[in-house]
Amino acid sequence: MNPLRRISQETVETAMSIILRVPALFLIEIWWRTNPHTVVSQLHSDDVEILVTVAYYMTLIMAVAVATLPLRHLVNFYIYLVCAGLMGVAGLISRAYVSGEKMEHDTDLDIAIGSSGAEGYSEEGIIGLLDNRRQIERLFFHVLAQVFIAALVAYLMEIKNWVKFTLLAFALPVVARLVGFPVAELHLVHNFATVYTILLILFCIFNNLGSIIDICKEGISMAVVTIQTFGIIPVALTFWKTMFLPAQLLLFWGLMFVLQIYVSVYGESIGLWHEGWLVVLLASMGECCATPVSLLALCVAITYTSCAILSLTKLYLQGLDAYDNDTMRGWTEGFTMLLIAVQTDLLDLRPLQRAFLMSILLFIVGTSLIQSMYEIADPVLLALSASHNRSILKHLKAVSLCIILCFLPLYMTYFICQYFDMDFWLMVIVSSCLLTSVQVIGSLVVYTLFMYDFIRSEPWENLDDIIYFARAVTRVMEFIVAVFVVCFGLKESIVGEWSWINSIILVVHCYFNVWQRLQSGWKSFLLRWEAAKKVESLPQASADLLAQHDDVCAICYSEMRTACVTPCAHLFHSICLRKWLYVKETCPMCHRDLAVSSDSERPVLDSEHRDNNSPNIAEGNIGAGDEIDRSLLITSDNSSSSSGLTEMEDDPDIDYDEAELAEADQ
Repeated sequence: MNPLRRISQETVETAMSIILRVPALFLIEIWWRTNPHTVVSQLHSDDVEILVTVAYYMTLIMAVAVATLPLRHLVNFYIYLVCAGLMGVAGLISRAYVSGEKMEHDTDLDIAIGSSGAEGYSEEGIIGLLDNRRQIERLFFHVLAQVFIAALVAYLMEIKNWVKFTLLAFALPVVARLVGFPVAELHLVHNFATVYTILLILFCIFNNLGSIIDICKEGISMAVVTIQTFGIIPVALTFWKTMFLPAQLLLFWGLMFVLQIYVSVYGESIGLWHEGWLVVLLASMGECCATPVSLLALCVAITYTSCAILSLTKLYLQGLDAYDNDTMRGWTEGFTMLLIAVQTDLLDLRPLQRAFLMSILLFIVGTSLIQSMYEIADPVLLALSASHNRSILKHLKAVSLCIILCFLPLYMTYFICQYFDMDFWLMVIVSSCLLTSVQVIGSLVVYTLFMYDFIRSEPWENLDDIIYFARAVTRVMEFIVAVFVVCFGLKESIVGEWSWINSIILVVHCYFNVWQRLQSGWKSFLLRWEAAKKVESLPQASADLLAQHDDVCAICYSEMRTACVTPCAHLFHSICLRKWLYVKETCPMCHRDLAVSSDSERPVLDSEHRDNNSPNIAEGNIGAGDEIDRSLLITSDNSSSSSGLTEMEDDPDIDYDEAELAEADQ
């Protein structure tokens, strides 16, 4: 089979499965919002209570069946449903024909009574009927419609025997009219056709009832066995994926949201367009999350929207070549929305209260989304500056996006503070939003420093220290914001109303955003201080030694105009070695432990020419005249850069911890 044809068929089947199961979600939504006791009390009749209750629970059963039936049985179910709907349309056409005939009959009767009296009026026979062109057109179109509907129903249900002619029951009023049946009694023929069609549908249901029960029993037994074998959670996850439930929820919520906007704008009772588009959106979203099903659908819609925005962000920054279809992208925002909605009892609020709370929830989700966008843009921005990429367009894209991510949280904070009074909860939300702006500013500063180093004619030796200082300032600003939130929370707990929830949030905030930030910053400072102390204690190589060494730095592959010498007599840039020592206290070439103070252990000299009173060693400078063991100074591969990398990559004892490297770099 052609692969393209197979993929296309699978795509069509998937789309059909999603579209055909969406009505089940609408049925569940209506079922959840409907109270059968309220319906019975509005009808003011106790006789229909049983019928309403049966219809109420039958709706739920039908929704579950539509949501869980295999695609083949689901298509058959919709075929029967469409056929029943077509027969209903045939009934409406028949009723319209009878009403038209009766109306025309009454009009002719009134004219006859007005002219010659009621005794002078007589109904037209078949000859008079055929002489009236308008009645002939009505007869023709009615018969044509009934024949078309009956043929379509017979084709869909695959009826090929004489039973298909019984589908023309609603054509009986035409036959009765042609044989001279009184027009005033024509509705009796229509009622007979209606009862006959209902009995025909009930007979069809009864005839297939055994198959329906067998399908339900098979499905229930299979579900029970599967749950007992694998557990309910794996089965639920499998059902979530195989039934494409997220896509169903997305389509369901999108349709419901569009309908709710239409009702909010054009509805006579709740016209909200004069209140502004923001009120319309918030009110519509609040109305579309009144049940657990619609709330879950809203979270899925937020997930898909966030995924689309993040994918477009990555596509905008890196193009099609670097685009990856990450299916887990955006789920953080969806789960955030679900957890906060459950925590705040969103479903128990009134529609107006839900609309106002929705603004807070959307602000939180937007803050999380902006943070995710920043996490995508930050490595791209720094990679462009550190790699000295010459594409101006890529730089403009990354910088423009970061500027937007810097000012957008500020605008969101200003906007929401205009509508709500500042309390502890709002302070926590606003602080997380402002921290994103602080982080973006720090990334832009580091980017500027890298670009300045790029346009310099000579390498900037203090670049690493300046970048560390810039990042340290950013971390300090984040720490100050976190401490300010803690102080504000303590003030609210002491002066304002105290609660357990606020206290728990305050303790969690103190631990994660204050204590851990302080601990991480202090650890990073100690690593840099220890590394700088070790490097400063190492002797500097003289110009003669550098000329005789005549090689590049084994860490950065750059020319060495200045270098320090390790106790094992290897040469590196001081800055490069210091970065290495942030993570490991071993030599990058021979992996000798450098934790021992270099004041007590100098570069190893050849045993035949060892001179402890050498003035160059005493001064901390090693020259070519100092008889250094060249077997230690230059490795056996005669290329310190290449051999060093090969040894580092092939040594199984070395454990490169990317987390440590990233932490040391920060």
